[in-house]
Amino acid sequence: MLKLERGAGSEMPLPPELQKLLDRKSLLLLVKGETGTGKTTAALELMARLRTSGDTVHISTRSYPDKLVFQHALFSKLAAQKNIHFFSTLEFDPTQFVVAHNVVSGLLRLLSSMDNPLVVLDSWEGIADYVPPEARMKVEQSLMAVLEGTGARMVLVSEHPETNSTLDQLAEAILVLHQRVIDDRRVRELEFRKLRGVPIRQERYLFTLAGGRLRYLEPFAFTLPERTSMFRPLENTATHMSTGSRDIDALLGGGVPRGSTVLLEIRGDVPFEGQIYVPLTALLNFLATNNAVMAFPYSDYDPTRARLFATQFMPEDVYNANMRVFTTDKVDDPVAIKFSLNPTEDFDKWLGTYSAYKAEGKTIWMLMALDTVENFYGQGVMNFLATVASRAAVNKDIQSIVARPNLQLTQKVANISQIHLVLSQRWGTLILYGVKPRTGFYALQFTFGHGYPEFELIPLEDISLISEAVPEKERPPSVTFPERRHEVRADFFEAVMNSLTRSKKGAA
Repeated sequence: MLKLERGAGSEMPLPPELQKLLDRKSLLLLVKGETGTGKTTAALELMARLRTSGDTVHISTRSYPDKLVFQHALFSKLAAQKNIHFFSTLEFDPTQFVVAHNVVSGLLRLLSSMDNPLVVLDSWEGIADYVPPEARMKVEQSLMAVLEGTGARMVLVSEHPETNSTLDQLAEAILVLHQRVIDDRRVRELEFRKLRGVPIRQERYLFTLAGGRLRYLEPFAFTLPERTSMFRPLENTATHMSTGSRDIDALLGGGVPRGSTVLLEIRGDVPFEGQIYVPLTALLNFLATNNAVMAFPYSDYDPTRARLFATQFMPEDVYNANMRVFTTDKVDDPVAIKFSLNPTEDFDKWLGTYSAYKAEGKTIWMLMALDTVENFYGQGVMNFLATVASRAAVNKDIQSIVARPNLQLTQKVANISQIHLVLSQRWGTLILYGVKPRTGFYALQFTFGHGYPEFELIPLEDISLISEAVPEKERPPSVTFPERRHEVRADFFEAVMNSLTRSKKGAA
C-alpha cells in the first residue's frame, strides 16, 4: 500500500491564492460543483482551516452529522472540540424557510449570538429552494449585510456549478469543483471562478480526496536546495531492483523485477526537466548501490552538466566507475563514449561496455531515449532493442526506454515491455500511471527534504477511510451525537442558539 504522507491531524497545503483569501476577517466563500465532486469534504477542509477560538457551526441540509465521519479524516477531531457544533436541518420542518424573513432574521440572531462566528452551510439549496423565487434574491442580498454586520465568515456549498446568481455576484470567492475521466481514470480539478482582490496565478489545480482529505497538488517545480546531501539508496532484493522511490517500488510490487524491460512513455506537454528527473532517482539508486548505468539519452543531453548535477549527491569516483553515457558528439568527459552512427560499430561498443561491467558482477540499468535511437538508426533499431531486452532478461539486468510523444515505435516497444508507465501533466501537475501493470492516476511531487531528489506519489483516486487493510487502531473513531428532541414546528435557528448556550454553560 502507498502511504498517505499527511496524516489526519496535519494541515494540508492549499493554493497560495486561496490561502491569502482565507486570512480575511469577513468572508463569504462559495463551493460549487455537481454531485460527487467533493464539495462536502472541501467545505469541511476549509472549516478546519478557518476555525478559531470562537464559535463554529456546521449546518448540513443533506445528511446527519454522524454520517460525515466517513467523508473527512478530521471530522472526529473537529467534532470533539467544544466550540465546534454540527447540526442538520433534516431534524426540522422545512416549511419554516418558506417565509424569507425567517431565513434572514434567523441567521442574524444566530450569528449575533456567536463569538467570532464561522458558519458552514452544506448546502445553500437545502434552505433557499424553499424560499419563493421572487424573494430569493432579496434573501441573498440580505445575507451579505448580515455577514458584514456581525463580522462573520461563511462557507456556502451549492449544487449549481454555474455562476449567474445574486449570491455569486456578492461572494468574495467562488471555487468550482470538477471531475473528469481521462484514459478511464478519474481526476478532480479545483477551479477559481472568482477571488476578489487576489490575483489568480493559475485558473485550475488538480486535487485529491484520497484518505478523506482535500489536498491540492502543486504544479511541477524542480529547484535545488541551498545544501545538498549524499544520496541514501534503497536496498535491492534478490528478485527486484529498487527505483530509489518507496512509492514507485510499492506501485510495482517491490521494485522493478530483475530482467525487465520498462517503457516510460511521455504523453502531452511534460516539461523537459520532468522527463529528465523522473528516471533520475532510479539511476542514482543504481549508481549508489555500486551497480552500473549505461545511457543513450536525448540528443540534447549534456554529459558534463549531468556530471555536475549527479556528483552533488554521490562521490565522483562512484559516478566515474559506474556511469557510461553514449553520445554522437565528441565530449571530453571520462564517462562519455562516442558513437559513430554505424549500427555494427556502435553495437560492438555497447556490447563491449556491457561485457566489462558484467565481468565485474554488476547489475546494469540500460537507459535509452527512443527518439534518439530511432532518428539515428531508423526502424531497424527494434532489432537492437529486442536483442538488449533478451540479454537483460537472461542476465537479470534492466532495460529502460523513454519515449517522447508521437513516436512510431512506441507501441512496438510497449509490446516487448513487461512494465509500461506513462508520464503526463494536467494543469502543471505531473501525473504518473501504469498501463502494465494497470494502476490509477498518481500525482508525482518532487521534494528535497533529505537534501537529494526524491518524489512521492499521491493517489488521485478516492481511497476510503475504512478498509480491511487499515488497522483497527488507525481507523476514525465513531462519533455519536446526543439525541435532540424538537417540537414539530420548532424553529431551527432558535434550536441552534439554545444548543450553543447550553454548551457554553456546560463548559463554564
